[in-house]
Amino acid sequence: MNSETISNLADWLYTNRNKIEDKSQEFDAQKVYDILDSLEVLRKPIKTYFDMTEDDYYQNESDHRLTLQNPDHKLTELHDRVQVNHVDGSLADHDINFTYNHEDPYATGDYQAKTDIDLMSFSFTVIGAIYDNTIVADVRNSISNDAILTIGLAAHAVEAWQ
Repeated sequence: MNSETISNLADWLYTNRNKIEDKSQEFDAQKVYDILDSLEVLRKPIKTYFDMTEDDYYQNESDHRLTLQNPDHKLTELHDRVQVNHVDGSLADHDINFTYNHEDPYATGDYQAKTDIDLMSFSFTVIGAIYDNTIVADVRNSISNDAILTIGLAAHAVEAWQ
């Protein structure tokens, strides 16, 4: 995987967000999964997490940024999202600091695909920019596991909603 692939998907999501929302453009979640798996941040392929319980993920891999409140629920039922929203630090010194904010695509009661589409687009924009300017190990060592999981959960939710 390269930074151009990540950035192109971010741009495509942004450009097509309204069409995905009105269901006139099909969303291919596999493209998101492929990028996430290629980053090798999570220990397993992203799809294996969808049937995992919140407690299992919390105990084994979470970096505790997600709000996990239902230990027996599957991760796909999770409403909390951790969006990558900024990065700073020093590329030359390999000191990268991603920052995050929480989103909830169910905040209004009904699922809002726009929240997840925007989350994926924005997160990939930030990740792609850093991926292009440093070694991949810096990204892997700096980005939140929970944020990577969130991008996968967002893709899964949009695909299921469509």
